[in-house]
Amino acid sequence: MTTWRRFERQEDAREFWEIRQEGIRCFLRWGSDRTSGKGSTTILHDEEQARRHTARKINERLRKGFTEVEPPSGPAEAETASPVLDVITRAAGPYTPVPEFLPVEGFDQVYRRASAPDHPMGFLEYYVLREQGRTAVRFAVRAGSHQDAMVAEFLDFLCSRRDLAFDGRSHHKVPLPRPVGSFDHALFCSPALGRACAAYPAAAARVATAFPMFNCEIGDEDPEVLVDARIHGPAALPYSDWGRSPYPAVDLRFDVQPSFYRPSPKFKVFRPADVQKLMDVLRTASPQSWLEMRSFRGETLRLQPETSMSFADVLSVLTS
Repeated sequence: MTTWRRFERQEDAREFWEIRQEGIRCFLRWGSDRTSGKGSTTILHDEEQARRHTARKINERLRKGFTEVEPPSGPAEAETASPVLDVITRAAGPYTPVPEFLPVEGFDQVYRRASAPDHPMGFLEYYVLREQGRTAVRFAVRAGSHQDAMVAEFLDFLCSRRDLAFDGRSHHKVPLPRPVGSFDHALFCSPALGRACAAYPAAAARVATAFPMFNCEIGDEDPEVLVDARIHGPAALPYSDWGRSPYPAVDLRFDVQPSFYRPSPKFKVFRPADVQKLMDVLRTASPQSWLEMRSFRGETLRLQPETSMSFADVLSVLTS
């Protein structure tokens, strides 16, 4: 179900509730004619679980007296055939500078937009267009780590693969034929996973994401739900910083007592800093305590209070 379904109920005010499933994601919007609307996104483990979640949510609304109605068409739906750069340009508010997309010399159908490029926290966005501009692949580089030659190397690679993120799979981890700076791999994300243009609903489903990365940052067999957590979660990979050191994938499960970490019986995505904190606590924890970590290769390492291993040794396992 990739289109919105809308449900309404009339009590003191007319309430509405909308739902849409896209792959492993379930999107919700709700509100009334007296309040501004709100929204949320739930990410499930797989599509079947997402379908069940969506059906359960719909049944809950029906039991509460909501009735399904035809969703209204809005500006976003009317613009779905427009070129993505036109959609972004027209979305500028009355007090917002109109974005200026400039062609990148030497590359066909590639455009760049700069946002505060002279500030270290500014960034430059690149759009590699396809289908006469109706779809695109986007990446962004923080101004403080931007190098023209490095970006050109990545564009050379990306322009010959601009269709890859639209083949129906959520993501592709691809070795680079030659390094881009220090990076040795690239990640291509579908529009739903990359969320490159989430702020522009009329273009959101038509703009994919790609960026260079280190091999250790995404597991070869990672399902979409784990990749989503790695690039959008609390331990998110800073993929717009092209001057970073490797940021290895860290999956942990543990029961370390006493500690301020709640036991995690299933592997979840954490940061390298969490590994170090848990290792520090583990040394003086109860004998039954344990900590397991899984590297990007799928290898598992188990630590217990009596284990003699330094944090540097653990990082070596996670990155090699």
